Amino acid sequence: MNGDIIIKDTLEQLGTEAANRYIAHVYCYAGTCEVGFNDSCFQMEAGDCMIIVSNKLVENVTPSGDFRCKVIHIKDTFLEMCTPEGNNYYVTGTMSLFLNPVMKLMPEEQEQCRADFEEVEHRLYRTSHHFYQEVLMSCVRTLFLDFYDFHARIYGYVDVPVQGAQVLSRFFLMLESGTYRTHREVAYYASELCVVPKYLSELCIKFSGVPANYWIKRFTIQEIKKLLRDKSLTIVQIADILNFSSPAYLNRYVHKNLGVSPTDYRR
Repeated sequence: MNGDIIIKDTLEQLGTEAANRYIAHVYCYAGTCEVGFNDSCFQMEAGDCMIIVSNKLVENVTPSGDFRCKVIHIKDTFLEMCTPEGNNYYVTGTMSLFLNPVMKLMPEEQEQCRADFEEVEHRLYRTSHHFYQEVLMSCVRTLFLDFYDFHARIYGYVDVPVQGAQVLSRFFLMLESGTYRTHREVAYYASELCVVPKYLSELCIKFSGVPANYWIKRFTIQEIKKLLRDKSLTIVQIADILNFSSPAYLNRYVHKNLGVSPTDYRR
């Protein structure tokens, strides 16, 4: 259990390597905070909750001076254990959270969210309980289901067929694991998932509004931007890390997707 759940009062871990295996669940008590995520900027206000499903897509975090929050970082493997069996709604929820991680809660939802956070924190530190793991997992599962409920109220409930849910889940696991560093073609992912490229893209469009190649490109671009910000790496090294055939090919890819050359982006 050690390290499966980490509770913080700040967002200092977001965007760091240490948080890459965790899903961050945030509740804002006061103030505001701007979060750069997936190439967009989002703002949290008091009463909002935020779920960061991919720490790799966090670019910057700018809290106001009076910002107060509670953050529950849950390791991906532990969260998977807590996922209600047979519930495929997490796929739809996860994909929309890639596009907008902030949820505006109603007053009664705010109250429920605060209660869920407090219960998880209480149970996390009550290690003497004879059924500690089971009780903690139950609290996390409740938190999870309440977030599903908030999301369904905001975006509408969509029941994802089992097969489609499995395909999408595995697709995102491949991206999260860094497969885009060596493979950036939809056909490759479709082959690994035992489906045709058209089916994979149609699933992505149906449940996220964008095709499969959008997600592959998004993960690739975010990685490129982070690597370019590391001035200790040369363009040649970055091209090698991301398996581009040459620095010139990397240059064309960056210019096409960012509108500037790798050198200019670093300025």
